Amino acid sequence: MQQARYSVSPSGILASLRLLESRGVDLRLLQERWGFPLATLDQPYLRLPAFLSRRFWEVAAELDSDPSLGLAAARPADLGQMLGVSYLMQLMPSRLQALETLQRYWPLVTAHIALPMERQGDQVRLGLVATAPILPTQLELDYWCARQIYHLRSWVCAPDPLLEVHFRRPPPADSGPWERLAGRPVYFAAERDELVLDYAALSHRRLAGIASVRQALEDALEDYARQTLDGNLLELVSSTVLQELHRGLSLETLAERLHMTPRTLHRALLRDGWKFSDLIDIHRRYLTRDLLQHSDASIAEIADALGYGEVNSLIRAIRRWYDSTPGALRETALELG
Repeated sequence: MQQARYSVSPSGILASLRLLESRGVDLRLLQERWGFPLATLDQPYLRLPAFLSRRFWEVAAELDSDPSLGLAAARPADLGQMLGVSYLMQLMPSRLQALETLQRYWPLVTAHIALPMERQGDQVRLGLVATAPILPTQLELDYWCARQIYHLRSWVCAPDPLLEVHFRRPPPADSGPWERLAGRPVYFAAERDELVLDYAALSHRRLAGIASVRQALEDALEDYARQTLDGNLLELVSSTVLQELHRGLSLETLAERLHMTPRTLHRALLRDGWKFSDLIDIHRRYLTRDLLQHSDASIAEIADALGYGEVNSLIRAIRRWYDSTPGALRETALELG
């Protein structure tokens, strides 16, 4: 099964929308700020590029001030592709095999975060590690970490395998929601987001589910992989922008690659709520912040990587995006870390 591009199924976003609506958040305002039509989220083979996932969680945080929003959104049952993977996990004879199944199909759920798993003696460490150039928000990492905990504890009459939870995020003002979720030691400002699990508990066995049902679920997931292999237009454009920003990608060049006229491509992107220039701008904005706060790259190196002809052009953009200077933006990450 080939891994999808840096994209995500809308399952986590749908769960979060349900929570936000129950809290009285104006979903029309959310849609306007997010820049994507909510009515299309239930399309069977929809995938969203990484920048839209990040933008969603940013807007959600603006409209709902709960810092533990990601944890709360993870409480309901799974939706979309995550639901199929969860059912398949429940049919495995051990949770260790369930996690291996999750790893296999995880790119269909979210391909911009990896799930590395390694055994260290009597422990297993399950990480959540960003793989895309555009990093996920803390809220999204909270969400997926909480989903893993709920999956691990969903087996009836089986020992709890969770030993510790590690978050890269800085300690919140109130760590209660994270500690109540885990019921185990929680460490913040850690090297990576990960769960520390008990190998013996993960290896606890029970009868496997019906083979024909497992096969049907696997067939459905493989079909989803085939149907989404080529990607939708917004996903393709986002992927190309990430790869080609340093070349100074233009609408005309991209249209030629996609065997479209610039006018046709422009109109197609508008139907998804985006102009090409806005897609370039938001990718540059996210990548600039991530590179300043999570790398040692100089401002000149960042400007070159993002296709700016002059460093001053990037400095002006940073002031427009963040009302800040490159140095101050980088210092913010140092203060949090």
